[in-house]
Amino acid sequence: MTRDDNVLNMQITIANCMRKEWNLDFRKISDLFDQYDLLSYIDTCYEEYNSMGIKGILHDLKSYIDAIEETV
Repeated sequence: MTRDDNVLNMQITIANCMRKEWNLDFRKISDLFDQYDLLSYIDTCYEEYNSMGIKGILHDLKSYIDAIEETV
């Protein structure tokens, strides 16, 4: 598999974990991905995320979203 394939797999996995852990439906997850450009952010963090567990990844994404919210 290529890096792009692996990133896509990670993005899908993270979206599903966000849905479960944050108790959100896929529509809201899709909105968050669009609003905060999370696909690009996950791609950028791919190598780092490979050494983290899902809880750490979700914590990082929450911190990223919160940081953007603070600047708005």
